[in-house]
Amino acid sequence: MKNSKKVMMLATLALGAMFAGCSKPEPVIACGREWNPAVNIVADTGSVFRMADELIVQVRYGTGFDFNELKIAFYEGTLQNKGPQIWEHKARVTSRLDSYTLEGRSRRGGYATAREMTKLKAPGTVVIEVSSENGLIATKQLSIVNQ
Repeated sequence: MKNSKKVMMLATLALGAMFAGCSKPEPVIACGREWNPAVNIVADTGSVFRMADELIVQVRYGTGFDFNELKIAFYEGTLQNKGPQIWEHKARVTSRLDSYTLEGRSRRGGYATAREMTKLKAPGTVVIEVSSENGLIATKQLSIVNQ
């Protein structure tokens, strides 16, 4: 009886591992003030940034991009009420990449601030939309506030 329980337990674990290996992680937009290029990870620090905070945007796609071009667009407004497009960036990606990092350079040195990255003149709300030729991948809403 004990051996049959062990066999059943191992079969269940193997089946669970097989299904876990087949699932693809959900695409994520990570926005943060800190980026470690050595391990290619942006520390996702939330959705509220001061105008003077550095802002780095990273799209994490899981096991590798299964398309050739990635489009990152910034819009005024909220997720429910998206306004006009502020600007967009297109990038070539390959299946060897599992993330893409958008980091701008500030005029004063270092990474671009939230004001520079979003191109906002005053505090407000911005929607970041990531898409490919296959359609929309992920969206994220950011609040940009005064110092």
